Amino acid sequence: MQRLITIAAVAVSTALAGPAQAQVYPERIPSLAREKAPRTRALWDQRNAEREEQTDRVSRTIRIGANGQIDLGNIAGDIVITRSSGPDATIEVVKTARGRTIDDAREALQLVQAEIVERGGRVEVRAQYPDDREMRARNRRNINVSVSYNVTAPPGTRISANSISGNIKVQDIQGDLTLESISGTIQITRGNRVASAKSISGNVEIVDTQADGGLAASTVSGTVAVRKVKARSLEVGSVSGPVLIDDVTCDRLNGHTVSGDLRFQGALSRGSRYELRSHSGEVRLALSGETGFELTANTFSGSVSAPDFRITVQGSMGGGRQRGLRGVFGDGSAVLDLTTFSGSIAIVKR
Repeated sequence: MQRLITIAAVAVSTALAGPAQAQVYPERIPSLAREKAPRTRALWDQRNAEREEQTDRVSRTIRIGANGQIDLGNIAGDIVITRSSGPDATIEVVKTARGRTIDDAREALQLVQAEIVERGGRVEVRAQYPDDREMRARNRRNINVSVSYNVTAPPGTRISANSISGNIKVQDIQGDLTLESISGTIQITRGNRVASAKSISGNVEIVDTQADGGLAASTVSGTVAVRKVKARSLEVGSVSGPVLIDDVTCDRLNGHTVSGDLRFQGALSRGSRYELRSHSGEVRLALSGETGFELTANTFSGSVSAPDFRITVQGSMGGGRQRGLRGVFGDGSAVLDLTTFSGSIAIVKR
């Protein structure tokens, strides 16, 4: 947990410092005063509605082969990656600028460039914003320009994508995926090798995906949801938000949240271990199938219940309200280790 918080602190400080500070409107960076977010969003929408808009599109097709690599870096804008049918990758860059006048928007559009570099089966795409000196030379304090990437690539392509303020969506890519956003949602559908999926302020959702080894998904502020996922090991966590786990198959599951509920639905796998921990939130399992389990459940402020299962109790605590339970159901072939400090633990039939 300490490592996750450290990553968040470093990422946020990186986003707020250096050239990026002069490159985009402050409203696009996650607000530290969240109580002001609705008002800021409303003012942002009102200001954009009154401004002129200019758009520029550039598309490039590159032959990267069946197992090429694409590295994408962005500051403000979404990234969408889907599967292509051949050996080529197509990269479309869409720049959108807003200004007080059309000329103002046109000037801002020209100040932001997207650099596409090809190096023998590897493609790098970077959004380049003007530095402080160039901004001062043009007598500008800030610019309002977003850059989005629409990418199609062969299914075996290795993808690395990161954005400061923008969503990342990947579909039907079987190569290694490493996805990170500071302020944005990450979505993976029908992936295969997910190295990591991380957001600082945004949801992380992984659906219909399998990983040859381990899979990690995390956010600092948001929901983490994994559905129909197969992996050797699965680690999912949120600092402030719920963790939802549905129909997963793995040898080891580690789910954790500081402030939020943990929900697990589906069948247990024989010989697997499931560790679910929340500091402030409910831990709830809705189990299908007939797999037995060995249970260790503890809560400081709450109760432990398993009304649908005949558990052979090996130990309990809590007086009138059961706060701790050790026992075995059926053959005990799976291991459940459940903990919450402030919240209840419930195990029911699905």
